[in-house]
Amino acid sequence: MKSKFDLYQLITSNIDDYAQYGMASVYEYAQKHGYSYSVQRSQLVQDMHVNWTKIEMIRQALLSSASEWVVLFDADLILMNSEISLDFFIEKVPSNIHILMPGDTHFFKWRKPNAGFIIVRRSEEGIKIVNDWINASRGKGSELADKHPRNQRIYWKYVMPKFYNNQQLISRKYCAKYHWFYRFIGHGIFAFHITQSNIKIRSEIMKKLLLQNTKEESIEWVIAHLKSHGSGLLKLL
Repeated sequence: MKSKFDLYQLITSNIDDYAQYGMASVYEYAQKHGYSYSVQRSQLVQDMHVNWTKIEMIRQALLSSASEWVVLFDADLILMNSEISLDFFIEKVPSNIHILMPGDTHFFKWRKPNAGFIIVRRSEEGIKIVNDWINASRGKGSELADKHPRNQRIYWKYVMPKFYNNQQLISRKYCAKYHWFYRFIGHGIFAFHITQSNIKIRSEIMKKLLLQNTKEESIEWVIAHLKSHGSGLLKLL
């Protein structure tokens, strides 16, 4: 049966140490809800930072998928409540909305989206938004394309003003981003994006959160798949 949502993650081999936990989290979630799920192991955009492969991956998925929505989860994101389906986020979305992302947790960027969790409608408008995002990174926004946060900088300045009426922010209470004070603002009801931390802290937090709901065997299964597929697109579900 065709999935309503196609889920993707970008996991290149250099981040396997922490991404294994993100992959285990998303795989179990996709399996539970009957979503298709694929992991890209290769950098698709060779002349730009690897983060741009995420956007190119979405673009390719929008063109090849048969689903209604394409969803990207960052590799450093853990799903906190697998009972919340993706339908929850789009069930009341009007027809003019073609891209959804969580609001950024940073206090000065509350009305700006965070690209760690992206839901794009597979529509002409959805494809246009992603194409404009990529084109801006190589054109008028090229000076920002390699300045952290790369994807977001380009989106905020060059894409969001043009497509403001076609985007919707997901509340931060559902998908929170890591800060040293995260224990005061919570992990997020649906997902916790463990960014802005060093690799050791990121791995420790992700493993701890994952093992609250997942068995060690699931991580072992993921590690085996990552080791056996060092490149290309790994379609798991």
